[in-house]
Amino acid sequence: MSKYEVSSLVNINYVNNVPKVVFVCWFGSFTKYSKLMPPNRLNAFKSLVNNINVPVILITDFNYKYFEVDTDPVHEMFKYLSGNHKSDYMRSYLLHHYGGGYHDIKQRSLGWENEWDKDNWTDDNNIWIYGRQENKESAIGYQPGMKHIQKEFAKLATMGWVICRPRTEYTRELLQNLNSKLDECKDKLILYPAQNPGGYYANNPFDNANIDSYPLRWLEMMGEFSHLLMLKYQSHIKFGLPDAEKSRRYK
Repeated sequence: MSKYEVSSLVNINYVNNVPKVVFVCWFGSFTKYSKLMPPNRLNAFKSLVNNINVPVILITDFNYKYFEVDTDPVHEMFKYLSGNHKSDYMRSYLLHHYGGGYHDIKQRSLGWENEWDKDNWTDDNNIWIYGRQENKESAIGYQPGMKHIQKEFAKLATMGWVICRPRTEYTRELLQNLNSKLDECKDKLILYPAQNPGGYYANNPFDNANIDSYPLRWLEMMGEFSHLLMLKYQSHIKFGLPDAEKSRRYK
């Protein structure tokens, strides 16, 4: 997978300032000694790369620094995050500073090669987010006390596979919220850093984190902020991005 660990977007084409590239993040089983994804993840990644028909850049612990912006460095607490939360943070960071596509590691059968030109949406600076419409309430993340926003699911897009215009108010506020959350959790993250690459509290995503443990809930680095902000900026969303193939195993 080293060919995807590139250090720039030098050879990437742009369509009205939106780079025709898809970022994929993997902070799972990578260690100092191994870069191997588990078999199902690797098969899903190969399917994604082979079928999306757009350049793919794999972001890992080994190359994310190449994409760091001097004037807005990655938060100092990033190194203490779980693999899942590292991916969530870098998704926000990359979509804000660079724009383009992001895709979770899931199987694909339909390509995205024409999605930057569909309906000439990139010509319209009012469209910031091009995504797949959410299709059920349970897909919507929310902050404590905000469960009611799940009723608004049809107005929102998934952040699991999406194309964004760079440096919009949506991505700016999303990244700002994540940085503020890391500021708030700084002391606890130093005391209780993630001890494994996987997700914490995945089985109980809306429960508070344990007092003497890793301090971030499952959705605190993405879902609790992204959908709420989308509701605020719903007039800037376009639907129609082809879905991932979710019926096949990827874990």
